[in-house]
Amino acid sequence: MVFSSDRDNNEIDSAKQFHEKHVQYNSHGYRDYDYSLKKSNDVFRVIVLGDSQTFGSGIKNLNDIWVKKLEAKLKEERNGSKIEILNISGPGWNTDTQLYELFKHGLSFNPDLVVLAYYHNDIPTNTYFSCDSTDYKIVPDINLLHNSKLVNFLNFRVNRLLEKLWNKPSYPDCLAQTYDSIGWEMEKFYLDTMARTLAIKKIHFLITVIPLIYKLDNNYPLKKAHQYLKEFSNQRSIEFLDLYERGFKNLDADILRISESDHHLNLEANTIVADTLFNKIKALTKYKNISYFNKAFSLKEFLEEKQILKEIDTLFNKKETITNFNFDSENESFEIIRKTDNFIFKKFKKKLNHANSFSLLETTLSSNGGFQSLKKVVFYPDTKIPKIIDSIVNKSGTYKQTIEQLVSNSKGSFTRHQLGQTIYEFKYEIFSNDFRIKLTRDTVFPDPKLLDKWIFQNIQPPSKKISIEKQKETLVWLITNNSNIYNSPQDLRIINDTGFLEKISDNDLSKIFDEIFLFQNLLIIDQFGGKNYIKFLIKLIEKHKPSSVALNASKRYGIYNERLKHKAISIY
Repeated sequence: MVFSSDRDNNEIDSAKQFHEKHVQYNSHGYRDYDYSLKKSNDVFRVIVLGDSQTFGSGIKNLNDIWVKKLEAKLKEERNGSKIEILNISGPGWNTDTQLYELFKHGLSFNPDLVVLAYYHNDIPTNTYFSCDSTDYKIVPDINLLHNSKLVNFLNFRVNRLLEKLWNKPSYPDCLAQTYDSIGWEMEKFYLDTMARTLAIKKIHFLITVIPLIYKLDNNYPLKKAHQYLKEFSNQRSIEFLDLYERGFKNLDADILRISESDHHLNLEANTIVADTLFNKIKALTKYKNISYFNKAFSLKEFLEEKQILKEIDTLFNKKETITNFNFDSENESFEIIRKTDNFIFKKFKKKLNHANSFSLLETTLSSNGGFQSLKKVVFYPDTKIPKIIDSIVNKSGTYKQTIEQLVSNSKGSFTRHQLGQTIYEFKYEIFSNDFRIKLTRDTVFPDPKLLDKWIFQNIQPPSKKISIEKQKETLVWLITNNSNIYNSPQDLRIINDTGFLEKISDNDLSKIFDEIFLFQNLLIIDQFGGKNYIKFLIKLIEKHKPSSVALNASKRYGIYNERLKHKAISIY
């Protein structure tokens, strides 16, 4: 599949010369000033993840890139608060790159807020997605004309004319189509993984969408994509800023890009992004001590400038003298309790439109604002008896989430039942010369783009990375320790017939290993919120039948899901 316009040698050489002349990288490999990994206690640190639009392609001076412009505006406005904004972005980066960079370096900077500067070509595409927006070479490659500005100009003009006549899809047309394909489900899984990681670690998250600098009037071609991202964010209570609606709508695209053929943000467009984002988050500068208590509240509460937060901010001017603090309103009560080396923030809330329904949110922070624990409690109506308790405890960077339910027994007392427990690690690792993300002690992030290449192109199947003996060992361990999942006749034969794995060929063994490995990945994707992605993926597998491995793994997933449905029905 071709999904971008060709770049001729002149353009590539020009980009290379620009980087050599104008781009400098810091010690961590990013186009920004150097920032220490260790953050000062009184600093509110923001990390911006992005692609070439955030990197500043075509912008000569670092301070003219919108990230640095935004930092300068916030510092000017700061009212005593200390804010840093770090730029972690690069040309050609997509959401998967940004996720890996977040794990590789971003989390080590101990950010308080992560801003994802989304651009529409960040979305992945599946092997079978077909939309060719490549520019045709109308003028032949005659030696005398090759690479001349005249040839480039003629080719550019004729291709734009063909797009207007609907004889070929434009680049925006192809981008728009990806949002109605499995690509959007793949994208959501990357975004969900990022959002889950930040939520567990109590790091605020904001998604902003940089528009395509093209037809910025009511004919803007990617309105639906912006709406998809807005709905995604709203459904997950993630702060969202649409830069098309808030900053670029009805502006002249021709004066906002580097050139007619280079649609990167120019100086004026960078200023618009910085100004619009500043208006969104400038309330953060109202709190001098925000770094010490921001993890006890949502980003939305800070941006709305809630009165209680202003009072707490004033209180933290002399945080060493805080003992207890209480605040009451019609629908909630709030308390801060100071211990020897931490602060406990308790918010007791009555749910609107739910008579006699109460909840408790209890956050424990260290004396310097570091996250220690979180407890969410929903009570039985008209009582102070917990019904559901969802807790997260941070111990040296490992986060244990436990969900419990209190159920009454025949004696009238209540018994705790653990509904689930997950131990998150959030690590970036190098394994077999590849990079990978570990979400939990036992769970490696199933990367949708890598899965697509493996399933539909047979690129790097997992069996190629480990020895035959290790494959045998892994199969026996998985089936033995997960009998509720692996119980097909073949599975039972593997653990009961000690000679079975020795009798079959290495090729057949690897097929079994890859099948179970793929099935395991489908279960992980399901567990981490990717059910719709799996539905799209299985439809493509059934349609294109890429291999018996993929078909058998899909069948396993279907059988397992049906079994779960029947169990759920029997409970009620």
